[in-house]
Amino acid sequence: MDAANGTSIGASGYASDSCGGVLPELISTSSGKTAKDIHDTLTSQQVEIVLTAHPTKVNRRALLDRHRRIQYLLTEADELRSNFKGNPTKFQQELLDDALEREI
Repeated sequence: MDAANGTSIGASGYASDSCGGVLPELISTSSGKTAKDIHDTLTSQQVEIVLTAHPTKVNRRALLDRHRRIQYLLTEADELRSNFKGNPTKFQQELLDDALEREI
């Protein structure tokens, strides 16, 4: 059953929103386009494949990147403590704290 117009779609019928349903409609309307115009337009179309990551892969990658940045900041904090004998300057500590807060 075609929900758009309530007509039954049999084995050889076409849904109104499919290519088989749209093309006859395009040809029969008063759009001023001939069947040849529509054919020429359709056969000159170009299709480009776009590969995108699945959302779970994107989230996984974002989390891994975030964990790497946090690890980098923690390593930097350790180095500051060892270079300043356990006491980085207040400014350095605030910079690290702010960076960690943004990442977390």
